[in-house]
Formats: sequence, C-alpha cells, structure tokens
Amino acid sequence: MTALLLDARPVAEPGVAGPRRRGRPAVLTQPEQIEQLLTDISAGATIAEATAAAGLSRTPLYSLRRADARFAAALEQALRAGRQARRAAGPGLQVDEHGTEARYTKLRCPCAPCRAAGSRARARRRAAVREMSNSPAATAA
Repeated sequence: MTALLLDARPVAEPGVAGPRRRGRPAVLTQPEQIEQLLTDISAGATIAEATAAAGLSRTPLYSLRRADARFAAALEQALRAGRQARRAAGPGLQVDEHGTEARYTKLRCPCAPCRAAGSRARARRRAAVREMSNSPAATAA
C-alpha cells in the first residue's frame, strides 16, 4: 500500500539545496519515518501517539497531508484501519465508550453520560489546580 507512495517521493540529499520554499524545511521527509507512522496509525495508534513515538509534533504530519494528496489518501486509509483495530481490541478504549470525557471532548458526544463525564473531569482538574496553589511549596515561593 505505502510502498508505491514512498518509492515515488523525492528525498532531498543532505547538503544539497532543493527548491527554495517559504517557511521551515519539511521535517517529515524520510520514507522510513513516514512508513513507520502509517504502520503505527493503522495498528491502532492515534496520530498524537504515533507522532510522539517518532519524536515529532503532529504539525509535520498534517502539513504533509495538506501538501501531498497521495499521502493524504494513505493516511486516511491508515486511520480507518486504526479505528477498526482499536474497536477490535475490545472495550477499554475510552474514545469508543459512552460516558467518558474523551468521548465528550474528542467526538463532541452530546449525550448526558458523556457531558457528565466531562463535567467530572473538569472538576477534578480544577480541584488539582486549587490543591497545588494551596500547598506549602506554592505559598513559600
């Protein structure tokens, strides 16, 4: 699937200047790195997890998707396969379960259990911040 995509992609040689473009140079240019990202995503990793494992932020992946239609198609196929892999892994995946903060925030699920889970999570985060600001170490500084 991705072999055709990667074989046709020109790779800049180190020390050889390519065409001058605006902005930062592309970070995601190595075929092995692209192949690994697509493999991780199709195995069930999210984009954030796959890019973090590769030592990247999500931005280079999204930039490449916007610039390269072939990569965009391969990424969409990998995302579909990854969703199926996560669902096949069974319950325990937060995003696929109702009544979780992840479902409420990432998929914008409007059901009552998901809204309540979002409210509980916000309350926990606010309480943690209040605890940190009232701790002796915070008041001593």
